Amino acid sequence: MKAILMERLGCSEKEAQEIAQDLAEISDELKGVRDAWLDNSSYDGNVSYYGYSIHSLMEDFDMKFTGALLTLDWLIKQPEEARKALSYGIR
Repeated sequence: MKAILMERLGCSEKEAQEIAQDLAEISDELKGVRDAWLDNSSYDGNVSYYGYSIHSLMEDFDMKFTGALLTLDWLIKQPEEARKALSYGIR
């Protein structure tokens, strides 16, 4: 996973390791989306929770796919905290 992240996102090995760890611990609801992206760079941008989708997070908050996916994971795990932060524009 780390090599894919480094190649697709252009991040350092350390950054890739941190992102890979977060992706490994992602909610069950998002594992299929993660796996599809890892397999062939495709994803369903319409997957959404609490009014936020991968596509809207990428567009409105200028996130990369992994950031949007992990933000959705945060929304699943800590919805009140995540929604409050997003309402203030915090990523």
